[in-house]
Amino acid sequence: MTKLIAHLFPGVFLVVVFSLLKAYVIPAHVTFESWFVYVNFFVWIVCIVVPCLIYYLRTPPGIDHRE
Repeated sequence: MTKLIAHLFPGVFLVVVFSLLKAYVIPAHVTFESWFVYVNFFVWIVCIVVPCLIYYLRTPPGIDHRE
């Protein structure tokens, strides 16, 4: 579980930074554009789902690598 958290930490950090940028830097009219919704979705997928997939492909559930 700690490896999963280690894989997720950079992604969560990037999502927080992107959310802060979206809230305070990017103008509101841009955030309502349809293309920006896709960019937001893509950022979440890359930052959260991809590290989980990498973790589960490297250590599938049910396999204990502790010795």
